[in-house]
Amino acid sequence: MTIFKYLLVALFISLPFNGFAEPGSGLPEKRPWGANLPTYQASDEDKNSDGFPALTQTAELTLSQALTLALARNPEMAAFSWKIKAHQGVVRQAKLLPNPEIELGIENILGEDETRSFKSAESSMRLSQLIELGGKRAQRLQIANLERDLAGWDYETIRLDILAAANKAFFELLTAQERMQLGQENLELSEEVFNTVNIRVQTGKASPLEKSRAQIVVSKNRIALNNHARTLKATRHNLASTWGATKPHFTKAVGNFEKTGMPPSLASIGLRLTQNPEIARQRTEIELQNTRLSLAKALAVPDISVGAGVKRHEDIDDFTFLFGFSMALPVFDRNQGGISAAKAEVSTQKSENQAIVIAIKTDLSQNYEDFQAASAEVNFLQEQILPVAKETFEAINYGYQQGQFEFLDVLDAQRTLIELREQLVDSLQRYHDRRISIERLIAQEIDRIK
Repeated sequence: MTIFKYLLVALFISLPFNGFAEPGSGLPEKRPWGANLPTYQASDEDKNSDGFPALTQTAELTLSQALTLALARNPEMAAFSWKIKAHQGVVRQAKLLPNPEIELGIENILGEDETRSFKSAESSMRLSQLIELGGKRAQRLQIANLERDLAGWDYETIRLDILAAANKAFFELLTAQERMQLGQENLELSEEVFNTVNIRVQTGKASPLEKSRAQIVVSKNRIALNNHARTLKATRHNLASTWGATKPHFTKAVGNFEKTGMPPSLASIGLRLTQNPEIARQRTEIELQNTRLSLAKALAVPDISVGAGVKRHEDIDDFTFLFGFSMALPVFDRNQGGISAAKAEVSTQKSENQAIVIAIKTDLSQNYEDFQAASAEVNFLQEQILPVAKETFEAINYGYQQGQFEFLDVLDAQRTLIELREQLVDSLQRYHDRRISIERLIAQEIDRIK
């Protein structure tokens, strides 16, 4: 019984060192972009459910609804959420002490003469505990916390990536819908011209060749409309895929495709780059590498193992106590290579961080130039060129009906109007694409920048 008393006392003393507080979430504060939208959170409450909200069939889909679905249902978002929980488990494990070891032994038995039986047996029970020196456990715990925090930054990064992907997919759908509508208008316009030509041919005021040319334009626009319809279907599926759906549950997207704004200055946008998670996480990455260096230095300090126990002597019917400790002698291995590698990793991380900042700033500059150009092009087309092109076509078409212009003049004016309409759609698509790319880089809506 005495042996077990000592064993229980030793275990009781070690329990406080094994206690731990619940780990934090490891998630950084959400960047401003889409911060008001809920995101997928891993939970063990309902193991029979995938945790995704159900989809309800709807006719119209807004941008806010699309973004909410993408952040709440995207499988990749869910995967990163579970990674956070995994890292929380790693932090919890890092807080634990090594388990004590118990050793049972018996000596001086099954020999000859006096040791033939168990009369001279010596049985022992020893309890030992590894004691880590140099702050190894604290460094491992800090590394686990920092790796969890980096996983949190990964979670925020993927949140912004999904937000950008859903934004772009939504505006690609708006673009496809606009092209579909424009294709229908172009077809109707070419059919009106064809009807005008047909009347003039029937009255003998125009050559049948003009009717053939008008028919070619109608057929060409009908083919274009069919292509737009296929593209529209594909873009609807593409948007639905951002929240993990294999087919769309909506009929069309609803949004103001033609809405544009005056671009803020590049300098004011650049000030928001600190919100970019790839930049914001760099402090944590450097701290992690420095902590790994500290751990590498701590590994040069040998640990000790202390133990105590009792021994039973059968021949004299008595107990004696055992005490001891052991440690490695740092003669050859002082973790020199590990320390050298950890120092190199610190320098590597600093260089990589600089490269990331340069790449992000370059990306911002390139997107901003194209964004500014697209904005100017949209305004120029909407306010100056398209109104003139439309008036010109209407005047020439009317003049053709009166016999004042040739049919080639009508075709030229019609082709010019159609191309300018398509150019406007292209410019608007480029405007929104670059706007979203910039908002992803600064993790904030451009409209909120003053």
